[in-house]
Amino acid sequence: MKGNINILGQPISLKDVSMEMTIIENGADCYPWHETFAWWPIKTIKGKRVWWRRIYKRKVWVVWGTGFHMEPEVQYAELFDILKNA
Repeated sequence: MKGNINILGQPISLKDVSMEMTIIENGADCYPWHETFAWWPIKTIKGKRVWWRRIYKRKVWVVWGTGFHMEPEVQYAELFDILKNA
């Protein structure tokens, strides 16, 4: 996020505001890694942009903050990223 907000008369930069993020990999509606093809540029879990190659994809739940807000997220990775995190 870019910009500033004003809380109780104190300006706070939005780039200084961060929330704790927890990834649920083995809950309901989560899926294991499966092979797919990146037809257009996508961002991997390591932050690398790749396209026109074989990659892996999974669906997980991301919990923001103290556990009151959850949303689904699709993650992409290359094979070496998955093996390194295993």
